[in-house]
Amino acid sequence: MQTTGNLGLKKPEGTDIVDITDLNGNMDILDNTVNGKVDKISGKQLSTNDYTAAEKTKLTGIAAGANNYTHPNHTGDVTSTGDGVTAITPGVIVDADVNATAGIAATKIGTGVVSNTEFGYLDGVTSGIQAQLAARPLLTTTPQQTTAALTYYVRTDGNDSNTGLVNTAGGAFKTIAKAVSMIPQIVNHDVAITTAAGTYTDEIVLGGYSGSGQIVISGAASVSASINYKVKNVFATRNSIRININGFEFTDAPAIRNNSCVYVMENPGFFEVAISRSVFVNTAKNGVSISGSATVNVYNCEISNKQYAVFASYKGSVAVQETIGTGNTYRFRTVAGGRIDYFNCAIAGLDAVSDAGIIMGAPGIVNPWGDNTLSMRPAMRAYAHGTTSQALSAAVWTKAQFPQENVDNLSNYDPSLHRFTVSQEGIYQINSVVTFLNPSAGAACELYLYVNGAGYRRLGYAPAQAGTSMCVTGSASELLHKNDTVEIYVCCGSACNLSLATDSNFEIVRVA
Repeated sequence: MQTTGNLGLKKPEGTDIVDITDLNGNMDILDNTVNGKVDKISGKQLSTNDYTAAEKTKLTGIAAGANNYTHPNHTGDVTSTGDGVTAITPGVIVDADVNATAGIAATKIGTGVVSNTEFGYLDGVTSGIQAQLAARPLLTTTPQQTTAALTYYVRTDGNDSNTGLVNTAGGAFKTIAKAVSMIPQIVNHDVAITTAAGTYTDEIVLGGYSGSGQIVISGAASVSASINYKVKNVFATRNSIRININGFEFTDAPAIRNNSCVYVMENPGFFEVAISRSVFVNTAKNGVSISGSATVNVYNCEISNKQYAVFASYKGSVAVQETIGTGNTYRFRTVAGGRIDYFNCAIAGLDAVSDAGIIMGAPGIVNPWGDNTLSMRPAMRAYAHGTTSQALSAAVWTKAQFPQENVDNLSNYDPSLHRFTVSQEGIYQINSVVTFLNPSAGAACELYLYVNGAGYRRLGYAPAQAGTSMCVTGSASELLHKNDTVEIYVCCGSACNLSLATDSNFEIVRVA
């Protein structure tokens, strides 16, 4: 018995016995199948393709009355075309068109270089910001000023790219000059530069600082320790604030800085160098020089082997306290109204004053008799000395020889030439005595003052007595000018010799 492929209907073959039951079963199958058939309706034909559930769901979502969509074209502020391209005309969207909650990122505005954080910096800016900016002084032309106390650290193992605010190799500056460059020109607070031991090739230059604060640059805590804190030199000019330089050894005195280790020029503010030293040997250089600066103090220092330990000029005024030194040609030199006041000092060298300069020590008063100016006044005494007395020819004017010095304050006397050279214009007291040994009876014994190589005035005259030596003395007060030369000449009517030792001497001192 065979069956159909779709419904499984039984099909008897030629040799099969036909059973009515099989026919009835086929009929029941056909009847049931017909009940599920969709009748054909005109205009609503079904295709031969399968109709799936997904397709049915899709069609169910189509609104009533929907048709095949064609996008319309639109022009105006907003252009929309059927191909899907939409464009908005520039400038038509206004502030009212943007919702406040949209939260548009600042990077999507303009060229996109401003972030929301940066945009927030403008919060609180007034509408007059441009006028405020235009009226604000430029830092390039207006000095900056301190806002709090500052401390910078300098070490030889530091780096000038550091901040200078931490006393470590990774925090400190390498040069003092870098630390100075960080100080604002207006200083209203304490500014300290603290240096570690080492050799620095810096010139410390401080210029134009003003305000109510002070600058202190410090190294060692004592003069003896300052040998470990070496710098080249210091130059200060036109500062109105207090400046202190403490605890350094200076190794240079540049010609451009008045050949001085410390040069303070036209500085109206107080300046002090303390517990410092300069001992390198160069008698063409100076220790401390002051020019046109009213208030300078040198305290507890050592200045040696210089031309001038301390020099003051052009109304510059300096006080020198508890300072020592050796090997200086001059300890103090003032000129053109410069002034040096000193006390408790032990500095070797001469003093020199000219052109209204003043050097004053204890007791600190000006005495018309000059009691406090002994060390700076030209004064000398010399006498005949040797194993052979000076021989005189008869009636010949001969320079008297005084080769041995007792006193020569300012090195005005040349014992080889027996000549005094005036270094300061003024009135000088001149004294001389010579002893003629055994001149002939009646021979004239004369003593004469020579100025600039020519006879100036007679100091003494006496006729010789038979069989005895003659002592002739003389004195004079004379106005002498700078570079004048003074000598003593003698003459005897007969040949004789001059006595040695203190029987023959020459004295001169400036008295006014």
